[in-house]
Parts: sequence; structure tokens; C-alpha cells
Amino acid sequence: MTVPQKHAVFRFGFLIILIAALYGSTLSHGFVWDDAFIIVNNPLLEKLSNIPQFFLSEDTIEDSTGYYRPVTYISFALDRAVWGGNPTGYHITNLVLHMVAVLLFYAVTAALFKKECLALVAALIFALHPMAGETVNFLSGGRNTLLSASFALLSLLFYIKNYRIPAVACFAVAIFSKEFALLLPMVFLVYDCRILREKIRFSRYIPYMIPVTIYLILRSVAVQKANFLAGIGISNIITAPYLVVRYALNMIVPAQLKVLYNVQPGMVAGILCSVVIVVVIGAVIAFRKHAELVFSAIWFILFLLPVINIIPIHSTTMMADRYAYFSLMGFALCLAFIICRFNGKGVAVGIVTLCTLYAFVGFSRNSIWKSEIGFFTRMTKDAPDTFVGFRNLGLSYYKQGQIAQAVANLEAADSKPDIATKYLIGDSYIFWKENMPGKAEKPLFKVMEREPLNPEPYLVLMMMDEQYGNIKRAHSYRDKLNEMGHGIDKILADRTVELCRAGETYLSRRQFVDAEIFFWQSLKINPDYIPALIDMGSLKAEQGDYANAMAYLNKVLAIDPLNSTAHFNLSALYRMQGRFSDAQNEMIKFRDSEAVAQHKKGSISSSSPTAGGHQ
Repeated sequence: MTVPQKHAVFRFGFLIILIAALYGSTLSHGFVWDDAFIIVNNPLLEKLSNIPQFFLSEDTIEDSTGYYRPVTYISFALDRAVWGGNPTGYHITNLVLHMVAVLLFYAVTAALFKKECLALVAALIFALHPMAGETVNFLSGGRNTLLSASFALLSLLFYIKNYRIPAVACFAVAIFSKEFALLLPMVFLVYDCRILREKIRFSRYIPYMIPVTIYLILRSVAVQKANFLAGIGISNIITAPYLVVRYALNMIVPAQLKVLYNVQPGMVAGILCSVVIVVVIGAVIAFRKHAELVFSAIWFILFLLPVINIIPIHSTTMMADRYAYFSLMGFALCLAFIICRFNGKGVAVGIVTLCTLYAFVGFSRNSIWKSEIGFFTRMTKDAPDTFVGFRNLGLSYYKQGQIAQAVANLEAADSKPDIATKYLIGDSYIFWKENMPGKAEKPLFKVMEREPLNPEPYLVLMMMDEQYGNIKRAHSYRDKLNEMGHGIDKILADRTVELCRAGETYLSRRQFVDAEIFFWQSLKINPDYIPALIDMGSLKAEQGDYANAMAYLNKVLAIDPLNSTAHFNLSALYRMQGRFSDAQNEMIKFRDSEAVAQHKKGSISSSSPTAGGHQ
């Protein structure tokens, strides 16, 4: 091994040790926020044989997002295969990917500018900067960025070393991890023109269009809203300069980082930030002889383009630290270039001091992500004027059975002006379920003020008043529904089915608390609705509450003695409790009821004159 190679190994080891020390505490963290939808309760991750489906599925949480990131889901499926439901393994993967990204950033910087000191300082800043913390800590929100960054940097390194096929292959993996990497050919162009100072040969970039074409075709098939340019407007253009400056300030002074930003810039702020950007661009042009400075500025702004709301962001917030992970590399290179322009012992002291401050802030922020309660508590402090943190904190308390704290936070969420109607109605059901009719009324009244023609609040208030004996007011709500032209019986029937199906979706994801709320709502409308009763029996069985599970199934059999599903589930329940004789009896009843059902089905088919024909 040569001396330069030994130095490189030492530097790599040094960077790895620092990152491990900074983020080692994350290995004890749990799953938070979107991790429940994307990782914990995602049935597609249960089998590696489902991997082909990822290339035909979009990135979804509760609804369609418009994002297409199949490689990210492959990585989660591999984690599931190795670690099961243990969050430690997933955090190990994120930590290792950040290490890989840092080492590749070092290698790329060294290959670009042939300056090992510059590469080391830039890698240190990028590795330890607190803005990278969200990407490392947030499993479902950061994994796509870590994968895309790692493979994009590897592709760039291969491109610099003139290994074309590996460069194209890594580029393909990067874009299928996250769409940010689609901008990488622009970096290739800047490298050829600004670093190598070669004449542009577009034939060099044609191979990269092959994976881009495949990506766009598959994305158009998988994503419901494949046109990511839809929704661009003047307000987006006004917001963009503000976001650029805000990200830059957070990188320069990372003292105001948040887990949720409430961004509402005005026209004046947008104009002032535009002026700042023009001044900075002028400064870069003035110092254009320094390739490091120009390259870092282009990298910074290029990878901010997808997240400054020019193209609308389908997320809870239009600003997040994890959005700037790519651009943070450009900032790190720029700051490292400025630092390395100075000489003397003071430079080393300055670097150590800066990195120590970054590490201290980053390490102190890791604890925010340890649990959902702590995470959402911080969110309520970071964005006190929005409902998101309060509602998620309330639901987290509710899942843990801490009703008083849950109610207080749900009420706080309901008081925020940005809360959606569906959440107000959902919270009213939770209050009703906990026998708090007075609290349940308030969000419903708020919905009535917003949407006077929405039948849902009148329907819920009618049912609540009927239950609590306020018959006169219940009739008034019924009359209001009739005046609005809604058939109450049809509304009730349709709503019963909709709520039950929503509960079944949550049950399939093993989100039992959410599922129970929807089944409870369905049974409040129709206490004898058999599918909801069976689902509640299944849910209680999953939770180990066998007594209530059998109660729900026995109620089904009281309504429909020949219900084969109820007999089958009861048989399984008895077997789980070691009551094998009872299980055998229920299995006999299951077979008998199945035989009766088949006989009825055969009788209907044979009596139909059009059986087998077009109907």
C-alpha cells in the first residue's frame, strides 16, 4: 500500500469513527411518523418476492403522493428480511448509508480538484452538519435521499474516472431511489465544461437517457398523478427565493432547525430574498476563476430546484432539513474552500471548533427522534400554529391509552385554522367513543360553519343525540338532512360500508387503534352490521383480547347462525386457547354452513334461465 493510500484509509477511518460517535445513539430509536405507513405496516415488505411490485407502485402514505422510489422500498424489504420489526437494524442501514455518502463525497471532491485537504474539510463539514441529522434519523423520510445521494456520488466518481458503464448503472439506481438524481447529467455537463474545459459532446450523455426513459415510462404507469409539473403558479415562484435563502441561512447558522417548518413568506420577503440571491450570484461570477466556488454554487442551487416549491411539493411542509441533504454538499464544499484559503495554526483550531459545534448541535437533536411522543412534542413547539404536531401527538397518546393527554392535544389540533374537515370529524368520533359528547360537538360545529351543506356533521350529531336521549334535537338534525335532499337511510348505509372498509385497510396494515376507531364508527351507525362485527372480532383476537373477540363473533351468529366466517374464526380462537373440542365443533358447523351456502348457490344458478349467458 502506497503512502497516499495509507493516508486515504486513515482519513476514511477517521470520518467513520466521527459519524459513528455522532449518530450511534440513533440505534436505540424507534419508528416515528410515516415509518408506520411505509415500513412497519406495509404488507409489501413482508416477502422479497414482492420486489417486482415496487416498480409498478408509487410512494404512498395515506394517499397518493406522486413519488416513485422503488429502490427505497427494496432496501426496506431487505431490512425486513434481515431485522424483522426491530428498528435498530433499519437505523444501522441509514447510518451506514450516511457514512458511504460522506466517504464518496470525499472521494469525488478529491478527484475533482486534486486537493486532499479540501476534500477532508468538506467531508467533515458534510458529515457533522446538524442539517444532515434529519436524513439520518428519519427512516422513511431519509432513506430515499441517502440511497440516491450515495449512488449519485458513485456515478459521478465513475464518470470522472471515465468508467462509463458503471456510471450509467449507478445513475439508474440513483434515479429509482429518488428523483433528485435526474439532475446529475447537469453536473456531468458542468464538470466537462468548467473543470475539464472540454468541448461539449452530447453523444457522451446519450447513454444516461436510457435509464431516464425507462424511469419515466414506469413512473407514468405507477403514479396516479404522473405530471409533476402540474400546479406551478406565481405563488410558487415568489416562495422559491425565500426558501433558497432560508436553507442557506440554516446551513450557515444551524441554530433554528425544526422538525416542521411553517413557511408563509410574503411578497416583500420574496423580493428581498431575490435581491440577496442576485448579489450572491454576482459574487460567484466575480470569483469565477475559482472552480471550487463555482462548482459548489451550482451544486447547491441545482439540487435545491426540486424542493423550493417551483414544482409543488406533495408533503406536510414545503421545507424540511432532509430536502437539503444534496445541497448541503455544495455548502460544505464552499465553506471548506473558504477555510482552506487561509494558512496557519488558527485554521486547524477553527476547523476543530466548527466541527465540535456542529457535532454538539447534531448530537443534542438526535434525541428528538427517539420516540413518537418526543418527536411530536417537539413538532408542537416548532410549529405551534399548525394542527399536524398536536393531532399526531394526540393520536400517539391515544394509542398508548393516555386519554387525558390525547384529548388535550386533539382539542388543540381542532382549534387550528389549517386542520382538514376529515380530521375534525374523525376527532369527534374519538371524543364520542370516550363518552365526551360535549367535546365531540365542538369540531362538528366547526365543520358546519365551514361547509354548511356537508351532511356528515348533522348525521353524527343526530346519532349522538339519539344515544344520549336528546330526541328533540336529534329530530331537528334529521329534518335538516331531509331539507338538504339527502336520504338518511342511504347515507347511513353507505357510511357504514365506507367506515368498515377504511377500518379493514388499517387492519391489514396492523394499525389496530386506527382500525378500531373506524369499526366503532361503523357499528355506531349499524350495530348489527356483520362485516364490521367480524372485523372487530379479528382485531380483538390480534390484540389477544379473546373474550371480546368471541363476543363479537357470537353476536354475528345470533344474527346469522349460518355465517361460515364467524364459525371458522371461532374455531381458530378456541384452538388458540387450547379448547380443541370446542374448536372441532365450530369447524363442523363451519363445514355445514359452507355446504348450505353452496347448496343455495347451486339452486339459484340452476333456476336461472340465463345462467352462463350474457346478463
